[in-house]
Amino acid sequence: MLKLKIALVVVFAALTTACTTGPQVSSNAYSQGWRRAQVVAIEKDQLAVRSSKEDCRMALGAEAGQTRFAMASYSYGGNPNLRAKRIVAIPNDVDVEVGDWVEVSITDCRLALKK
Repeated sequence: MLKLKIALVVVFAALTTACTTGPQVSSNAYSQGWRRAQVVAIEKDQLAVRSSKEDCRMALGAEAGQTRFAMASYSYGGNPNLRAKRIVAIPNDVDVEVGDWVEVSITDCRLALKK
């Protein structure tokens, strides 16, 4: 009987711990639209062929000609298997490569990615 109670406590602790793991960004940043994303393409040549959920090059208008861009893939809906892609600006002082993990704003195209 004691072994059964110990086993139940261990299982309950494992389940509650698994449910509390959340996004990699702070909850305040998450609620403001920032998501952890992985860079899957950089610059115009690689971005021309691929599709994305939102392309911030259009939203930035005239500023887009002088900004580098990356396509970033992020999860949504609380499920890591549900992925969306977004083309975001890369700040001039940030070096980013394909495969790097960054933070992107999914609510405001004027905000560039953060490394």
